[in-house]
Amino acid sequence: MSGDDFDFSDHDLDDLPANTFEQFEAAAIRATQQQATQQQATQQQHAALASDYGLDDGDEVINLDDQDRFAQPQQGRAHASHATYDAYDAYEEGTTIDEGDTYQHEHENEHMQLVEPPRQSQADPDQLLSRIKKLEQEKARQRREAEDLKNKLQTKSGEADTIRRRHDAELRRHERQLADQQQYHGDELAKLKAEIEALRREKEQAATSSMFNQHDVRDASLVPRARKPMTARPKAGPSKSPAGTPKKPRGPMGDGFDDNDVVMASPSRTRERQKTATPSLAGKRKRNVVDASPIPLQLSEPPSQSREKEEGAGAGAETVEEDVRVDAALLDFFRKDDRRFDLLHRLMAHMSPNGTDRVFDALAQYRYPSMLSKRLSSVFYDILSVKTFQDVHTLALDICYAICDLWAQCLTEHYYAPINMLLDALHFVLARERSETACKIKTHFVPLMIDSVDLVANPLSKAAKAGQEAVNALYASGHREITAQIDVLECLELLYLIATSCVGLEGTEPAELWEAIPSDFTLMLLNKEQPIAQISLMLDIIATSALPTSIGPIITSASQTDSQATREDALIGRLTNIFTETPSSTADPSPADPPDPVTETDTLSLRLQVLSLLTILSIPPYGATHLAQNRICIGRLIKYLDRLLNTLYKTPLAPTQSTAIASINACMKLIFHIVSSNPGFDVKSKLVNTLGGQHAYLVSLTRLAFSEGLVLERGIEDEVVDMAHGILDEGLSLEEGEAFGGVFSTGTSAA
Repeated sequence: MSGDDFDFSDHDLDDLPANTFEQFEAAAIRATQQQATQQQATQQQHAALASDYGLDDGDEVINLDDQDRFAQPQQGRAHASHATYDAYDAYEEGTTIDEGDTYQHEHENEHMQLVEPPRQSQADPDQLLSRIKKLEQEKARQRREAEDLKNKLQTKSGEADTIRRRHDAELRRHERQLADQQQYHGDELAKLKAEIEALRREKEQAATSSMFNQHDVRDASLVPRARKPMTARPKAGPSKSPAGTPKKPRGPMGDGFDDNDVVMASPSRTRERQKTATPSLAGKRKRNVVDASPIPLQLSEPPSQSREKEEGAGAGAETVEEDVRVDAALLDFFRKDDRRFDLLHRLMAHMSPNGTDRVFDALAQYRYPSMLSKRLSSVFYDILSVKTFQDVHTLALDICYAICDLWAQCLTEHYYAPINMLLDALHFVLARERSETACKIKTHFVPLMIDSVDLVANPLSKAAKAGQEAVNALYASGHREITAQIDVLECLELLYLIATSCVGLEGTEPAELWEAIPSDFTLMLLNKEQPIAQISLMLDIIATSALPTSIGPIITSASQTDSQATREDALIGRLTNIFTETPSSTADPSPADPPDPVTETDTLSLRLQVLSLLTILSIPPYGATHLAQNRICIGRLIKYLDRLLNTLYKTPLAPTQSTAIASINACMKLIFHIVSSNPGFDVKSKLVNTLGGQHAYLVSLTRLAFSEGLVLERGIEDEVVDMAHGILDEGLSLEEGEAFGGVFSTGTSAA
């Protein structure tokens, strides 16, 4: 086809009908409207499907009929093209299109467009439903995988946090151990230096004492002695002294006269003076002197003898060695005097408890009801008079035995007035003696002490359980006089002295002591009715009973129905009761010197002492195992820990704040020590016998584990926080730990 085929001239266009272009535009518009109508129908169909399958919630709708949707506009455009090309073809063929034909053709096309039904979608609804279900399943699977990955991430994060926390705890523990070792080495070095300095001072003091002793001996040797009469001896003829200086012979004067007739005289003297006689013999003495002194006197020596000593150094060295030998013998002589009677002299000079008389003067004022003609001091002298004193320790032991005999006789005759004085004298002797002496008198002392304390404490304990009226009746019946005559606190102090002396010795002394102390006696003195000072001292005494195979009193008699484990459980129960009981000493209703009331600080201090005692008892493996096996010990410790934490918020910054913080640290350390000393120990299994134990376990340990040591919790140690974390890690899951941590962190911030 050439280029002229498309060259239309102006006159050719003029021959076309006037409405030809209008017809073309109308056909094109109709084709476009048909395309829009088909698109709208398709969208309505998809909207109906989406509503049927529940896809109206904004999810993406996938059109699976894309081919038909894109085919419809192409068909519309085809209709418009056909109308246009028909007009051009008619023009090329020279055919004239009149208005009637054009209108008819246009009407037919319009009728065809209106009559033609809309095309249906070729997609199958079942396939669409299956496809949608697959997509939903895929989406659910992906959501589950995302949740699993999230849980794994949280688990790994928790494990990493636990490992990091344990690493930090180990690092802090290592640093503390290193600091403790450095401090221990420093203390040991300081002790060694102090011992060296003490030995040096002792050496200097011994040298000084030796010099004084030598001086005393020399003074004693200067006592004037009677002279013996000496017989006169004939004078010996003049003899020349070998020490004299030879005279130079005189020669003639050369004056022509005889020299024998010349007398030499000095113009300054009128007569001849008698010359001092030179000793006839240097080694000869007029009398023999016997020196009885063990050490020769050091007198001033003449210059000639000094020069002789300087010339003869060997002789001087022998003299010094002889002096040293004499000094050593002198020291041995003084060592034989071991001052055996110094203790007795001090006891005789010791003041009695009345503050006015010495102890033996005070004993002279008392007489046994069975021996009114003899004083107690005379009885004491008679007991000591038959003793043979080998050394100072034997004397001290005999004095203690004599005091115990007097004490036993007082109890036998129900004569209690001298007991306090005897206790004071016994305490005075034992305080100045070695530990072996105190251990040897335990078999004599313990029965007397128990009988004396029972006279005061046992009736008071029974009356207190009956009520205040019974206590008033007890004191009115004469118990006030017995309480004044027997000092229970002094008896317990002596028992504590003996118990600590036995602990420091190797052997069976501690076990023998606790075999002599009844279990009932120990439990009685731990009741809340007893004075708080006596309870505190009894706790100190029980601390010495932590033995490798027992705690507390030891049962040896086969006649007793209770076993050793039963008595130990009773002791643990009595000690842990102090965590909930408030000591209320049942005092005399009309005392001459009323005691001070028990304060909250006193109660907290007593409970802290109980925690210290339980810690001491748990140091041996036997004690740690028995505390763990006890059915109520762990539960009561955890409840007391929870109560201590509550007091920090109920009474903030109270005067008892420091004692409460110290108690929290001690209680948590004791719980952790018991748990860690018993592998496989389950804390929760020991909480069933304690009311509210499970709740106190979760609350107290979680609160302590998430403590930040701020104002109200200042003083809680980092080590204690790590211990709480360690126990919670064993007893709680990660989700439970995070939940409790969120609760207490919120509560802490709110507070």
